[in-house]
Amino acid sequence: MKILKPRVWALLPVLFLMAGDALGGVQRITECGTVIDEPGTYKLKSDLIGCPEGGIEISSSNVKLDLMNHEISCSGGFAGIAVAGSSEEPLRNVTIKKGHVSNCPYGIVLIFTEASKIMKMTSSGNLETGIAVWLSSDIVVQNNHAYANGVHGIQSWEGSNNLIKHNTTADNGGGLAGSGIDLVYETNSQIMCNRVHGNTDGILLAPSLDSEATSSGNLLHGNVVTGNVSGIGMMGFAWDGFYWLDIPSSNTVRSNVVEANGWFDVFEIYFDLVTEDILPNPEDTCMNNWVNNQHGPLVFGPDGCFGESVMLDQDDVCALDAAD
Repeated sequence: MKILKPRVWALLPVLFLMAGDALGGVQRITECGTVIDEPGTYKLKSDLIGCPEGGIEISSSNVKLDLMNHEISCSGGFAGIAVAGSSEEPLRNVTIKKGHVSNCPYGIVLIFTEASKIMKMTSSGNLETGIAVWLSSDIVVQNNHAYANGVHGIQSWEGSNNLIKHNTTADNGGGLAGSGIDLVYETNSQIMCNRVHGNTDGILLAPSLDSEATSSGNLLHGNVVTGNVSGIGMMGFAWDGFYWLDIPSSNTVRSNVVEANGWFDVFEIYFDLVTEDILPNPEDTCMNNWVNNQHGPLVFGPDGCFGESVMLDQDDVCALDAAD
């Protein structure tokens, strides 16, 4: 009689994977509403569909969450993935990567978070914003795709020293309000190499209505912003004819392609929150540094503010690099 010997070698990849998870302390997530309150590495085992109270909440520093190309969707709650620290104790060193979040009020939200990353995520069809970074600093938002969200694709609100790079944002805002990339009271951040198409506003910088502070010191470099209702803009706010919150200032907009947008390609304006009128800067002064951009003819701002349009290529504009 022939004796069948188990082919252990065929099971080695599975055994190594199981051993690696056990030795490395990897924990598997299988349920909606999971709260991660301890440091560690976590992996999503399967899709979480129709989560009634949101998907995953992270309340600990030093967490790596790998969605393993699975999806989280919501039927209620606040967010697909929420990372929430406090002003007294911000969370640090949190990484979220490789998955899809959809149909939630917010896709991914970081609040009071520092030195963390959102990488290779897709966030689509959420009621408000695909990826939201609030009151946070030193955040990397890179190689993500945010599309068809109700208001914003990617938003940073009252943040600083953040890097928003090599993302694609498309068809956010529904033509009414919202941006591909929305920056409210953002300071000293870099918005680089992004592809922004078909949104209401492409990339918009604005002051905060809460703190009355504006956005400054940011670098917008190498982005392609086309086919939006408006392209790249700096917006201050007026109130029934009274100039209230200043246009963002001292930002540098360099080597971007900003063309074929509906209302304006590039602009520095005031928007009146009461009358909904678009108003020029009463001081007729250019507030930002517009350098070496390829932009269309639809401009709104002081004469000479935006410079002559130049022809750029892949060497100038990192968003055109197909390898990234």
